[in-house]
Amino acid sequence: MPEWLIGLAIMIKFCLFCRGSFKSQYTKQKFCSEKCANRYNLNNLNKVVLPKKSEALAEFIGIFLGDGELRSHYIAIYLNSISDNKYIEYVKCLCTKLFKGATVTCNKKKHENCVRIQISSVIVVRFLLKMGLKPKKIPEWINSRNTYIKACIKGLFDTEGSISFKQYKTKNGISLYKQLNFRNANMNLIRFVRDKLKLFGFRPTMSLRRSLYISTHDDIDLFRKKIGFGNDKLIKRSLISNWSDFIIWRGAGVV
Repeated sequence: MPEWLIGLAIMIKFCLFCRGSFKSQYTKQKFCSEKCANRYNLNNLNKVVLPKKSEALAEFIGIFLGDGELRSHYIAIYLNSISDNKYIEYVKCLCTKLFKGATVTCNKKKHENCVRIQISSVIVVRFLLKMGLKPKKIPEWINSRNTYIKACIKGLFDTEGSISFKQYKTKNGISLYKQLNFRNANMNLIRFVRDKLKLFGFRPTMSLRRSLYISTHDDIDLFRKKIGFGNDKLIKRSLISNWSDFIIWRGAGVV
């Protein structure tokens, strides 16, 4: 279907598959129902180019395992529209590059600070199901290379990780305690991250609340250099090393 017709359909709200008019929930919605979206994408199976094993795919797996959802005909990744503002475009571009030909959309839920990045393709769903991502678990091929493991951990932390701060008084003034946290309800993912971080020389501490953390400035700096962050908010927080940096960061009105 030509781009101009797709644009026209989005503008006047008629379904790309059945051509019927509909009231859209999202500004960029292209179909009147999930059934039509499914049928449309089944007709375009051969146009989707599936990726080979790579660091980029391993990172996507980490992102999906962190904040993703797998349905019969689409994959959705949910991000915060405020704190993940710059990361949203990063993830959307990654999805577009990995699954060439698949429809990738980005919609904000009304009255919520939530953005859904959706890959609408049955062939991509089947590809991920064959890889063993439902129920959520780490595919075996990721363990075959350290670069794949690091990329997967990067995606997991970018979606389910956070950096928190605490202040305490010393003889020399106020000092800053920084902690890199990873939380997930899936204990298999928690153990995977813990064991692999130890493999790379980190000292993660596992808590009783389905989470683990790295607690020293040096280890968090090492994480940024060895594993890396794709999420801009984590990059900025990881660079804060003292009370003065923290005051400047908070003064900028960040989240």
